Amino acid sequence: MEKPFNETRETITRDEFDDKIFNGEELVLLDDLVLDISKFKTEHPGGRFLLEHNISRDISKFFYGGYSMEPEQGIKPVRHSNIARAIVNDLIVGRLIEKA
Repeated sequence: MEKPFNETRETITRDEFDDKIFNGEELVLLDDLVLDISKFKTEHPGGRFLLEHNISRDISKFFYGGYSMEPEQGIKPVRHSNIARAIVNDLIVGRLIEKA
C-alpha cells in the first residue's frame, strides 16, 4: 500500500511559484505539490544533477516511473518507494493552485 502524501493548507499560485524560482528557491512540482528540494538534492540517490536539472518543473513522470532521463543508456525508470514518499512529505511547502 502506498503511503499517502500529506495534506497542506499552504497554497502557492503559479505567479508566486514563478517568483520564488526567479528569486533562487529550488522548487519542483509533484502533481500539484510544491516541494523545496534545496536541502535534499545532495541526498538524492539518483544524484544531485537529476533534481537540479528539474528545478521549476513537474517531476511526476519521473517519480511514478513513467520516464527516465537517460533511456539510451539502458537506465530503466524508477517507481519510488514508500520511503521516497515519506521524504516527499518532508519537502512539501504548499499546493499549487492554478486559475481556471
